[in-house]
Amino acid sequence: MAEQWRLKHLYHTIINAKNVGETVTFYEMLGFTIVSDRRDAVWPDGSGASFALVPNPKGRGVLMILPSDPDGPMLDIIEWLEPRAAFPTPSPTTIPRVIAFRTENVRQAHKDLKAKGVRFTTEEPTSIPEAGITGCIVAYDPNGTLIEMIELEPGLRHSKIKEVFTPGVKC
Repeated sequence: MAEQWRLKHLYHTIINAKNVGETVTFYEMLGFTIVSDRRDAVWPDGSGASFALVPNPKGRGVLMILPSDPDGPMLDIIEWLEPRAAFPTPSPTTIPRVIAFRTENVRQAHKDLKAKGVRFTTEEPTSIPEAGITGCIVAYDPNGTLIEMIELEPGLRHSKIKEVFTPGVKC
């Protein structure tokens, strides 16, 4: 019997924010715009029942989109007031949350964002030309989330990392 349901598309991803205003400002600097400002909304009891462990969370949130992709996935930026979100200290033995964006002109993005005080994981953009990655930068958002901005050769949907770096696989 055929399934009667299917996933349609990525709806949103939640960004846990230490400070919702500071986080919104950062993502606006990346080009996002607010589509729903919920900072003053009062969350009803039971609103977190789906999350099982947190039956009555409280928070302040903002939904944001990229104007170039208005029907694409949204960022749901939430400053959790009750309970408070944990923000572990990054270390060489842990991988932080990473969100990646296809980006045009990564080198210019790096220059512009660095001039605005954005902190990056490397001093200069990296690249792996043989895999079709013409440029890559990774920035820290105000909460420690890594924001990867990647530029690929025209026509590529994803990099050719597997083809280039898997023994015996030909491009």
